[in-house]
Amino acid sequence: FCEMDKVKEETMRKTKADKSAPFFKGTKVLSCSHVLMKAGQAVAVCYPQKKTGYKAPNSYVNTKRSSESKSLSHEQHKVRPNLHVGMGKKPLEPYDPNAYRNRLPQPTIVMPHKNSSQIVIGDRESDYKRHWVTTNSNTFQPHNLAETCTNPGIISENTKKHHFHQSLQIVRLIPKISA
Repeated sequence: FCEMDKVKEETMRKTKADKSAPFFKGTKVLSCSHVLMKAGQAVAVCYPQKKTGYKAPNSYVNTKRSSESKSLSHEQHKVRPNLHVGMGKKPLEPYDPNAYRNRLPQPTIVMPHKNSSQIVIGDRESDYKRHWVTTNSNTFQPHNLAETCTNPGIISENTKKHHFHQSLQIVRLIPKISA
């Protein structure tokens, strides 16, 4: 037991002699790890202490912490660089079959064809959402079983609304004739 203490004391003296300022290399005081000179004053550096309580890495508080450092929302909405196949250094990310790092670069400026026209027929501001609704999906709407109702007043209101949307589609298809 005494030999282990001597070995430990000898290693502490060696590290103290290596790290301490030249004036304090030969001291036999073992109450500090080493002594530094800072702005002309001697400063004793204490021994490293093991963290205890809630600061210890294996404490109850730290075992309950999540391993995730950023929230899912933060990861989804962060600003990403313009990734593509030809990049020199692509950042690593979890596997995704549709990842942008595996796609060809997208051109930033779309050049028009030589003979393309700049004239747009129709109103540019109007964005008709039901423009590409097919006749089949306009006529035959699927029934939502969760909203099934036997009240004739509610059924008639829903039918009126459905017929109104159908008429909007039909009116849109008929060209306007100006007199």
